[in-house]
Amino acid sequence: MSADAALREVDRAQGAVRKASRRGAYFFLGMWLGSTGCWLATLLGPKTVNIYVNLALGALTVAGFIYISRQRVYDRLLSRLAYPVTYAFVGTTVVAALYNMFLHPQEPGPLRAVAGVLVALIANAPLLYGAVRIFRAAGDR
Repeated sequence: MSADAALREVDRAQGAVRKASRRGAYFFLGMWLGSTGCWLATLLGPKTVNIYVNLALGALTVAGFIYISRQRVYDRLLSRLAYPVTYAFVGTTVVAALYNMFLHPQEPGPLRAVAGVLVALIANAPLLYGAVRIFRAAGDR
């Protein structure tokens, strides 16, 4: 193999890794958008909408995790961030669910809206952090 062919092969492999890491970042970003919308609908919307929104988000989450897990190329940062981001997201989601069950005001008002938006943003912050961190790293290369 010539030096030029080896350099092209290295560039091709690096491009595949960047593409895979961007897919993971887009997945985190899509999950952030969908989950934030789900929490906003759950905390601020009517009860009938909550069931359908949660079922749709659950189906999309499972499909996304299957798609991401079938990739053949993994970026080191994506592999290193996937579990901490997932664990942090599960932890903040549990805290938000406990808030929704025990502390969420039932009567409509400005406090309910502000608290609902803050809880939705805090519950999904790990996903946004993971997406931004991977996008920054993929842009540096």
